Amino acid sequence: MGLDANFPAVTMNDPQGTVTVYNQDHVPIGHLGPSPYQSPSVNVVCRTKAWDDAYWYRLLSAEGWDFPATTAYVSADETHELNPGVPYTPPDCANVGCARKGGQVAGAGLLAIGAVAAAAAWRRRTGRS
Repeated sequence: MGLDANFPAVTMNDPQGTVTVYNQDHVPIGHLGPSPYQSPSVNVVCRTKAWDDAYWYRLLSAEGWDFPATTAYVSADETHELNPGVPYTPPDCANVGCARKGGQVAGAGLLAIGAVAAAAAWRRRTGRS
């Protein structure tokens, strides 16, 4: 798990300890740490306030951990920037609010309704033949 120089990275506060990596559901999926763990440092893309009103870094990649995940996070309290400001300080993550999530659900619902209406129209058309 090498580091990408184009993204900021964080490392563990305690070089002899471990830091739990969590997925999007706040379920542990792996650990940062010295051998036998993958690495004490990891690239991140942003910082967010989430579970227990604490700050978390979202990892650049959720691949390569013990369990599959769509996104991965480490605690900002247990880590710090590896090279502060290089190439830049991790920005705050974009907030996907309730309105956006509601819009996504509504869009999926409209798509399903449209598919049902199209199937019904097709059945009516083929039934007249």
